[in-house]
Amino acid sequence: MNVDDLFEPQHRKQLLLKHGRERAVANRHPWIFTGAIARESGPADAAIADLVDDHGVVLGSGLYSTHSQIRLRALTFGEEHFTAQLLRDRIAAAIARRASLLDGETNAVRLVHAEGDDLSGLVVDRYNDVAVVEIANQGLERLKPLVLETLQRELSPRLVFFKNDLPARRLEQLPLEAEWSGAGEPVAAISESGLRFAVEPAEGQKTGFFLDQRENRRIARALAAGKRVLNLFSYSGAFGVYAAAGGATAVANVDVSQAAIDLARTNHDLNGTMDKASFVVADAFGYVRGRAADGERFDLVVCDPPAFAKSRSEVDRAARGYKDINLYALRLVAPGGMLMTFSCSGHMSLDLFQKVIFSAALDAGRRVSFLRRLTPGVDHPVSLFCPEGEYLKGFLLQVV
Repeated sequence: MNVDDLFEPQHRKQLLLKHGRERAVANRHPWIFTGAIARESGPADAAIADLVDDHGVVLGSGLYSTHSQIRLRALTFGEEHFTAQLLRDRIAAAIARRASLLDGETNAVRLVHAEGDDLSGLVVDRYNDVAVVEIANQGLERLKPLVLETLQRELSPRLVFFKNDLPARRLEQLPLEAEWSGAGEPVAAISESGLRFAVEPAEGQKTGFFLDQRENRRIARALAAGKRVLNLFSYSGAFGVYAAAGGATAVANVDVSQAAIDLARTNHDLNGTMDKASFVVADAFGYVRGRAADGERFDLVVCDPPAFAKSRSEVDRAARGYKDINLYALRLVAPGGMLMTFSCSGHMSLDLFQKVIFSAALDAGRRVSFLRRLTPGVDHPVSLFCPEGEYLKGFLLQVV
């Protein structure tokens, strides 16, 4: 079947909305859960579904899933009809909105940010001549040829890499093996803010690089002159590279993964900053305790851990972890120094994260001021109708 045929009426599911569940739809929230559906009809293998009321009036339409609790990812509401051309146009529009971010110094950017671009279930990152795609929905998986065609037309990339190891794909019972289309290997050499980085989408975390931290790395570079810097959970060493480029006197990169530290070495070498850098393979929790006990101090500490809470049930445990790591990170900051601290746990609210930092500061016995809130760049928009998309949050703190 041609992918465009999946949008025809005979190939679409029809979902009847339960009475009393109209509020989320009226508020244009894209996630329609199974508990809001009274009845389903139509082909079992549908990629597209229409949400209707008792009178058959279409309330919304979008991507269908058989297995997920999010039965429908609504991409249109009301009279707007979800078509193949609409999907193509939205991908193209998202790419066009990022054009100004790509210049002589930066050739890596998030091109599609799921709900933030009205494309729930789809993420696309550009790494120079490689496009990395994450598809988190069964219906969208059926539309993969359309996504590929659009990216090839709009970007002419050397290679399009489908990174299929998402936990969401396991829930959706989708294949987890990576796929790619194009020439060569799924690796890229990128430039960001005039600095060089190696990206390995097949092996790396997320899509291969933390594009969401680009603006915060620029802040670190601006603050780093003459400072001793500690980069905790360093992964590819990007914060460390920026700090060294900004004039830091020394940068210590710490990560539990030897592969991550090897990548950090590569990136410091690419930028000629090996003389300022040191590398430690260690659990960050144990490392900060040991350094604090030894009385070591740093002028700037960056604490960017992985998500501690991947579900709501893990939030309490995650809060304890964030408090623990920040307590000792604060003790490592020299008087008058600064801490950049982050949470990328979507289930950890900004308010709760701030309370965790407050508690850590009390127990650390330090006086702490907020200098600014830290967020992703403009290539990671958050839909007003789906605030759950705001996952990365952070603070720049002054420590006395």
